[in-house]
Amino acid sequence: MKKALITGISGFVGSHLTELLLSCDIKVNGVAHPDHGTYHISDLLQDIVLYRGDLQDKNFVNKILLENNFDYIFHLAAYPSPPQSFKDPKGTIENNLFSQLNLLEAISQSKSAAKILIVGSSDEYGNVEKKYLPVDENTPLAPTTPYAVSKIAQDFLGLQYFLHKRLNVIRVRPFNHIGPRQSTNFVVPAFASQIAQLEKTGGGQIKTGNLETSRDFTDVRDMVKAYLLALEKGKVGEVYNLGSSHSYKIADILKKLLSFSKVNIEVKTEKSLLRNQDIGNVYCDFTKFKKDTGWQPTIQIDKTLFDTIEYERNKLKN
Repeated sequence: MKKALITGISGFVGSHLTELLLSCDIKVNGVAHPDHGTYHISDLLQDIVLYRGDLQDKNFVNKILLENNFDYIFHLAAYPSPPQSFKDPKGTIENNLFSQLNLLEAISQSKSAAKILIVGSSDEYGNVEKKYLPVDENTPLAPTTPYAVSKIAQDFLGLQYFLHKRLNVIRVRPFNHIGPRQSTNFVVPAFASQIAQLEKTGGGQIKTGNLETSRDFTDVRDMVKAYLLALEKGKVGEVYNLGSSHSYKIADILKKLLSFSKVNIEVKTEKSLLRNQDIGNVYCDFTKFKKDTGWQPTIQIDKTLFDTIEYERNKLKN
């Protein structure tokens, strides 16, 4: 039986990846920060080995790698929010970079042959010019947030450890992934949460930022399948874009979510939700990854949005 380590196991993506790996008879060990809850994986705790600690603690990380022999390592743990990174750029960069540095050093020192997934972001490409759409892996990097800078650093740190230490690193740059359990700091669950709350009160106003931007959205359940395939079939040392290759306007996403609502809701633009550094339109070319692994998304956007709003409704019930 193969054995995997997931950092950030208790988060949005980590919980979905855990479910997938267990369904594939892969033994799962995970790292969760002591300050983070385990609500998303509460039903899975009996099936996994959970380590509580901070990846910025070298001794904590070294101990895990010395005591285990992993086949796969999925490094998901990171501060995930581009807007929040403006409030704490130093903390974002230090956390995202040094946590990964400790992990890669520990993997190197333990002489692990594990395949390692380094998760970057489509934010590395920034506000892409039309001539570069759809975005492939050769599109110039142009970070517009401290978060994006941290992700470029993670990306190239992974490359450096492949080139210099010969670690079995595979890098991915996922575009926006959405679905049940995502934090309401992100646009789709923020809308879904507001709608669910307004359904309880009989209707009202939903507050929005800029609805004219467009994004490439993929269901998180498709994305974690891509993560596993990246380590099963991806080429060591390579970087891959992951996404749907479709551009969805935020206004259309909100319109679809509102179509699921059980009450009348008015849309109101809130100035405080508008960003100075908003990316206009971005969508990806995942041809390289599809060629190497056969992956492509299968879950339709309508199902993703419905499942997201249902999750927010159930949260209120519970």
